[in-house]
Amino acid sequence: MNVDQILMAPFIPVSAGLSGWAFVKAWTNFRLLTQGQWIEAEIVYVREDTDGDGDPRFCPEVAFTPQDSDEVRVESKVGRLYPIDYPARIRVRYDPAKPRRARLQGYGEPGLFASLMSGVAGAFAAVWLFLDLFT
Repeated sequence: MNVDQILMAPFIPVSAGLSGWAFVKAWTNFRLLTQGQWIEAEIVYVREDTDGDGDPRFCPEVAFTPQDSDEVRVESKVGRLYPIDYPARIRVRYDPAKPRRARLQGYGEPGLFASLMSGVAGAFAAVWLFLDLFT
């Protein structure tokens, strides 16, 4: 084994892991697109946080009650730069099989196409590194 192989070998599991994570996100997006239902939810709390640069982020937590279920509370993983008024109503798309798997309208995360492309790119990188280093 030479130095290049030793230095580049750790990138194989990293690429494979990131690829797997991206495929899981793609599956979640696919489930929400095909099985998701829209519902009106109420913003019940807004958490103030900061991003990596120290700029403020405001992340809403919503509450909604799916049909034949108890109340569900979900916090957006994506924040906004400006304060959010609450209580207010917002549309939420949720997965009836797992109501906590939900997306708030206007608080986007990477979509299905972006997640799929990230997964494919990570898989290709892992395979390319493996073949380049060990064949």
